[in-house]
Amino acid sequence: MRRSKLLVCISVFLFGCIGVAQAADLQNGFLGIPWGTNIADLPDFEKVAEKHDVIYYGNPNKTYTLFNVDVPYVTYAFHSAKFFAAYVDVASIDVFSKLKDHISRKYGSPRTTLKFSEGQKIYNWKYQDTKIKLKLFENENKMKLGFYYAPLTRKVNKELREAFPPPRKPVFPLDERRMGDAMEVFGF
Repeated sequence: MRRSKLLVCISVFLFGCIGVAQAADLQNGFLGIPWGTNIADLPDFEKVAEKHDVIYYGNPNKTYTLFNVDVPYVTYAFHSAKFFAAYVDVASIDVFSKLKDHISRKYGSPRTTLKFSEGQKIYNWKYQDTKIKLKLFENENKMKLGFYYAPLTRKVNKELREAFPPPRKPVFPLDERRMGDAMEVFGF
């Protein structure tokens, strides 16, 4: 009887370790789903949003643990039906801090980007072909953790830039060179 209890405990421990190892292996995928997986291969996923050519899905029947933190929902992003990114809304500043500390211990110090005008602080890590971004939107009181598979993300970003090119630089206000040309035209 003791032996069977011991075997059950060891089995549960090993399965738990395997699950953590799968979640941590970002090179091959995210939470057990390989990068590039076709959405048709994930029948439990439900479409939650769509923006341009990116469609977002989630599995409402599943709960997740990520870096020893329970997260209620993960949003998966697909382009051309291929999985390339995953997002987690962060519920509190305590969870944000735990995630930042754990990711920093695992992947090193982050590169930090501050966007003062937008009230954003972004922590960036890179692990092989996977980029991790932990974002704090101070003006909106929102926090988000994102995982991006770089080979597919670059392709998606390129296609979106081509479909929606940035606006041309405005003619006004004039830079110094154009101001000098304008002054000559007007005889100043």
